[in-house]
Amino acid sequence: MEQLTSEQVNQLAGHFLSMAQSIEEFRSQNFVNLSPDQNQNIKDFHSIILDCADRLYTLSASLVLEDVDASLAKIGEVTNRMNTTVSALKNVQKAIDIAASVVALSKAILAANLQDIGTSLAGLDQAVRS
Repeated sequence: MEQLTSEQVNQLAGHFLSMAQSIEEFRSQNFVNLSPDQNQNIKDFHSIILDCADRLYTLSASLVLEDVDASLAKIGEVTNRMNTTVSALKNVQKAIDIAASVVALSKAILAANLQDIGTSLAGLDQAVRS
């Protein structure tokens, strides 16, 4: 197992910050089309993802991942696809599903749970592709 470097943790934080910004842009652009529950749901996910980014930026302990470079590359690819997909979404439920998947991934990374990281990354990838 490799330990994440400070630079890699900052890279992860940047990905989560970027995803949070895309989710908030979607919420802002579609505000009039969202029910109060949908609006609150997306707003809550946005807040959780921002918190994850903040925690990653300030994280003092090392996170542990197997095959760090591949994992970071995959998260980068999914981030780029997600950012493009969210800005073009017309389906509110898909935006909520993507936001929920980002939250699951952030929690798995912060918990350094290798199995959950893989599972949640695959879930986010699937949510973005569907």
